[in-house]
Amino acid sequence: MDALQRGPEISRSGRVQTWVLLVLGAGALFVAAELLSERLYAQGNLEVAKDRVRIDVEDPFAYVPDGWSEYVASHLSTLGDVFVDDPEAVDLVAKELRSLPLFHSVGEPRVIWPDRIEFDVRMRRVVACVKTGGGFLPVSEVGVILPGCFVSPMSDGVCPTPLIAWDESLGNLREGDELSRESHFDALSVALSMQVHLPDEVRVSLGPIRIDASRADLASVTDPGVVLYLTEHRAVLFGRPPLNGNPGELPVENKWGHLVDNLRATFEGGRAWEVLDVRWDAAEVLRWRE
Repeated sequence: MDALQRGPEISRSGRVQTWVLLVLGAGALFVAAELLSERLYAQGNLEVAKDRVRIDVEDPFAYVPDGWSEYVASHLSTLGDVFVDDPEAVDLVAKELRSLPLFHSVGEPRVIWPDRIEFDVRMRRVVACVKTGGGFLPVSEVGVILPGCFVSPMSDGVCPTPLIAWDESLGNLREGDELSRESHFDALSVALSMQVHLPDEVRVSLGPIRIDASRADLASVTDPGVVLYLTEHRAVLFGRPPLNGNPGELPVENKWGHLVDNLRATFEGGRAWEVLDVRWDAAEVLRWRE
């Protein structure tokens, strides 16, 4: 299965959570909201103010990264004048929105008189990041590069997103591009799994995480496969990524359970570990902190 085939598979695995956050919460994009002035209203001006963009979600747990509304507005500003009584102009707004990588899908426009256009949208989630020479780029649940470039891993709404790739293949990535390597999708599947199986407070306590899946396809009794690098020089040997679904592999929820148990033991005063192997029925500390 090549990387392009694996992307949609990851999308299905993360879809429920995406839709709960942003669609079942009646997410809608509002382009503009008010008349430019009472004088324009009196003159019958029905122009949409393209520099006014609001992304609304009713779900209090939904997360929209800072700057995304401004990002949409900047793209819409390249269009000509848009009036709500001009179907062709309204369609141009819809076409521009559908070209933006932060949206998975954009519904049909609804004109709200006198000067607003409303769209139901499905937004991509920021779930991971990759590192290039220019900084850290956000990655969606299907491996699409999302808008923004940061000096450190950006938030997914709870904690810093895991770093999943930093190799030479990333040098020319731009927003809207897709990751291409098998190892990238292997690491992405681990990041998605972590969101599902780790409580938010645990994820926050971990701090920035680096997921190295460069040897995922070599996982064996002697090769750890995927390795998670945590703060304080800690490493977790994870084995095969969740995406593979290999028979005989320890269920992924058990692996995360091992990590939580060992983190809790250290927090409660137990001996601190540096290398933890969570691949087996019983987790094993391979190196303790001196």
